[in-house]
Amino acid sequence: MFEAQHILKKYWGHDAFKHPQEQIIESVLQGNDTLALLPTGGGKSICFQIPALLNNGICLVISPLIALIEDQVNQLKDRNIKALAITGNLSVDEISNLFDNCLYGNYKFLYLAPERLKNEWIISRLIQLPINLVAIDEAHCVSQWGHDFRPAYLQIGSLKEWLPTVPFIALTASANNRVQEDIITLCHLNQPKILKKSFVRDELYYGVYFKQNTEEILYQIVKKNTAPAIIYVKSRKATVDVAKNLKSYGLSADFFHGGLDYKSKKDKLNAWINDDTTIMVATNAFGMGIDKPNVRNVIHLHIPDNLESYYQEAGRAGRDGEKAFATLLLNQQSINETTNFHEQNILDVDFIKLIYKRFVNHHQIAYGEGFNETIRFNFKDFCEKYNLPVSKTFQAFEFLDRQSIISFQQSFQYKSYLHFIISSESAIAYFSNHSLDEILFLSILHHYQGIHEIETAIDITKLSKHTKMPETKIIETIQSWVLQGVCTFSQAPNDTTVVLYEVREDDITINRVAKNLIQHNAIKKQQFKAIMHYVTNTQTCKNILLLNYFDENYNKNCGKCSTCIQNKSQQVNTVKIIKETLLQHPKNHTLSLFNLKELYFDKIPSLTQALQELIEENQYLYQNATYIRI
Repeated sequence: MFEAQHILKKYWGHDAFKHPQEQIIESVLQGNDTLALLPTGGGKSICFQIPALLNNGICLVISPLIALIEDQVNQLKDRNIKALAITGNLSVDEISNLFDNCLYGNYKFLYLAPERLKNEWIISRLIQLPINLVAIDEAHCVSQWGHDFRPAYLQIGSLKEWLPTVPFIALTASANNRVQEDIITLCHLNQPKILKKSFVRDELYYGVYFKQNTEEILYQIVKKNTAPAIIYVKSRKATVDVAKNLKSYGLSADFFHGGLDYKSKKDKLNAWINDDTTIMVATNAFGMGIDKPNVRNVIHLHIPDNLESYYQEAGRAGRDGEKAFATLLLNQQSINETTNFHEQNILDVDFIKLIYKRFVNHHQIAYGEGFNETIRFNFKDFCEKYNLPVSKTFQAFEFLDRQSIISFQQSFQYKSYLHFIISSESAIAYFSNHSLDEILFLSILHHYQGIHEIETAIDITKLSKHTKMPETKIIETIQSWVLQGVCTFSQAPNDTTVVLYEVREDDITINRVAKNLIQHNAIKKQQFKAIMHYVTNTQTCKNILLLNYFDENYNKNCGKCSTCIQNKSQQVNTVKIIKETLLQHPKNHTLSLFNLKELYFDKIPSLTQALQELIEENQYLYQNATYIRI
């Protein structure tokens, strides 16, 4: 493992592996299929990246999230490791060129979404590559019992048949026993080594607190501990409002959500990573690539969707192994809102069909067409136009995404509209004297006929690829045309991108995945019940609740979560009351152990503690199973 440690130091700057990274890497290097279960913050990516770097060839990484793929590719490039990804609405020629780069360009990593495995020609190009390892990230997605099931993951089993001698490693941070069995079976893993780390995070202090004035309590928490913190909320508006309130108290806070443009996200993240900002108020969009070791507080002001998400988000605290706090700060309104949200967002087939048909009709997709088409639109405007419930519609799009009918991604973009207001002859004369602008002008004419007659939506990204001009330069150039009276130009904000993975077939499309909706709803109900049990249970240690949910046999009270502290406090009070009662008896009064247990049958631990203290204080004597007041 000396070479592996050298790679770790060279590219990641670490001197030693975390347990059980070394054992996982060793298993992969021995050629074994491997199932690795590491809790959030456990360093899953290193477990396939280092073996891939140690061997000749390229590592194929299958990952379900475009944002996660882009983040990992960027991190590898920052370390001068050659990596690329097949994402977005790429043409066959563009994808073919990427495969050629993999084959001849000495690349070490190729990332792609599982949906790509549905295309036979993609498989045919993949098996020509010198693949040294296949890594299946977020492997729980292969199982219907996983919290983010994606049918496209089922294609991985057929890939194994084409690459029988290549080791496969499946990685996840959240898989109970049933999901683990599904991963092994459905991915066709051959007698895999199963290596896992306990989900116990000894450095984390879990707490659930119900307070009416959560804003004031939040302020007290972050004021008391000035170390970096993350505050998770449900909505984009809440990120802005909470950050604004904290700033009004003189605290260093900022907000982060999926609606921000790429530059804003990067600037805000860097400011927080570099400690220029202390507190980040965010939606769950604040997750990819977050590996800041000295976060001391992760606070949730709303109940998370499920325990998998909560464990992952809470686990962003204390990654340096030092004491940290994972806190749910709630009130009764939180319970009511979460319950109502769950009940109102249970999906049925008719609603899924309604959303799908409204969407394809709205964007004029003809029956039997639309495959691989990319559509950018404003989600809120779409819901308002058709009077659709926003949250339930969002859930419907997510379901269609998980069924691989569409790719559904939210990120702030602009839809651009252009209209040339001078005649064709005048335009040609103008651009013949502006040779650099002429390239862009001709590209626009090529892609958008009739742009002289009406205002036309244009795709800046497509024009950038065609002209090799940066998107910012294109916008800057068009804006200069506006000043010259050549055209009009406007940009409407879009926050959603959908790629159609199938041709439009309406009921045929939806009926095919309707059976999965039953399982989807069952899992949603199960997850809701589990997170509400975690939140409302005031008797069981929070660590025990979390770990048992992940099928880890754990029954030791941590002694430091909110429940354990509350139970300790209650026991101290109960012990005090029992002692006061027993001290009221006259001297030489006797009490049998049997009668005492009957009297305090529901408080046996406190009774035992009280009697022990009374004996130590020479207030009682124990003889022959009888306590005597002395």
